[in-house]
Amino acid sequence: MEKTGWFCSYTPVEIIDAAGSLPVGIKYDSGAEHEDVLLGDSMCSYVRSCMGGALTNKYDDLNGVVIAHSCECMRRLSDGWGYKQHEIKPDLIHTLDIPKVVSGSSIKFFAGGIKRMKEDLEKKYGEISDDAIRKSIQKYNQIRQTFEKIDELRKKEDTAVTGTEIEQLMSEYFSTDPEKFSKAAFDFYESKKDAVQPADLPRVMIIGGPGNSSLIKTIENSGGLSVVENLCTGIRAFAGESEPKNDPYLELAEIYLEKTPCPRMLGDKARAGIKEISDLAKEYKVDGILYFSMKFCANMQMQWALLKNSDTSEIPIKVMEGDISSEINEREIHSFIKRLKKRRKKKQ
Repeated sequence: MEKTGWFCSYTPVEIIDAAGSLPVGIKYDSGAEHEDVLLGDSMCSYVRSCMGGALTNKYDDLNGVVIAHSCECMRRLSDGWGYKQHEIKPDLIHTLDIPKVVSGSSIKFFAGGIKRMKEDLEKKYGEISDDAIRKSIQKYNQIRQTFEKIDELRKKEDTAVTGTEIEQLMSEYFSTDPEKFSKAAFDFYESKKDAVQPADLPRVMIIGGPGNSSLIKTIENSGGLSVVENLCTGIRAFAGESEPKNDPYLELAEIYLEKTPCPRMLGDKARAGIKEISDLAKEYKVDGILYFSMKFCANMQMQWALLKNSDTSEIPIKVMEGDISSEINEREIHSFIKRLKKRRKKKQ
């Protein structure tokens, strides 16, 4: 089966699926961050991991990639990949521009960009009909609906759903056919909907970008419970549904731009993102927030400046900076969870 890689949660994977290609999310450490000899040390480790992986043949099973211009680091990844295209096996590369504000005109602009993405993929995979896109939108809407149900379970104090299980499920999502994954997600929901876990654990929300593969595991090994992940590999990976439209490109543009915002967004959407964090903290009854900023991520650092003066000020927040690699300061997390346990006990 043809495979097309994607990097950013603002990428409309429905277009890739409609092309008959498997959308493969490149979201985790390739193990080749230090093999990147093009982008420079001031790039975030996620982008360097992606570039290093390309240069060391980690993505040779892909037929192409869609690189979203979601930040300057991702733009540099597009530049580097294009510069070395003759040495990299995936022979299709498409760069997709993502607006930073949400308005009627930006939605129309993004719809045009999605259509150009479709036209570029057609050169590789053949005609992509509007009907095929609509069917793909229905597939992914089904996945989104199932994850909404799973998230409702996580809001309960006695939830039996762990962050580690969700992370494993997300990993499957990034590499599995959507129809097959939709069934797997539904089966997971069915296995958990009547289950309870009465353990009295401090409930943690994680905020970040692509995250770190050791983050959730360390929180839960320390005696905490990750109940919501506001990450590219968490709730931001699932856009919300929109009203069906005659133009599937406008429908997709609205779905993706209106979703839970990334720290890259500006204006009203950035302010809405801060409010959403506050609302999530209440909905999921979190005892603490772990804010994990990728090194050199200016967007994450700017969001933190807004967040620390928001309604979340009464909730303990631990700020950490790190890389996408598996190395993480476990002692800091152990200390934070211990603090949350004491605070939770006092409140009870």
